[in-house]
Amino acid sequence: MNKKLQALIVAALIIAALLILYLALGHKKVVAPTVNNQQAQNILPTPTPPTFSGQDEILKNALNLYLEKKRKGVDMANGPCLGKIADDWVLDIAHNPKQAVDNKPENQCADYKDGRAHHFIELDPDGKLIRQN
Repeated sequence: MNKKLQALIVAALIIAALLILYLALGHKKVVAPTVNNQQAQNILPTPTPPTFSGQDEILKNALNLYLEKKRKGVDMANGPCLGKIADDWVLDIAHNPKQAVDNKPENQCADYKDGRAHHFIELDPDGKLIRQN
C-alpha cells in the first residue's frame, strides 16, 4: 500500500473516531442529582444572615432617607441637607468634587453646624457615598 493511501485511511479513522465521540458525548442528558434531606443538610452549608454594625445601620438609614426624598421630588442638584438619620447623624447631599453650591449655608446641615449632630454621611446627587464622618 502506498503512503498516500495509508495517510488517507488513518485520517478517515481519526475522523470516524471523533464523530463517534461527538455523537456519544454530545447528546448526553444532564440529570440533577437527588439527595434526601439528611444528605442535603450534611452537604449544603446553612446560609447565615448578614450582620450589620451600627455604621451599616446608619448608612442604610441614609440610603432610605435619600430614596424617600427622591421619590417625593426633592431636587438634589443644589446639595441639600436631607436631615437627621440617627442620633448624632445627619445626611447631606454634596458634589464630588465639591462645587460652590455645596458651601452655601442653606445647603448645609444646621444640626451639624450647630453641634447638635457630630457625624454626617455625604451622598452625591445620584445617591453614591462620598464619605462618612
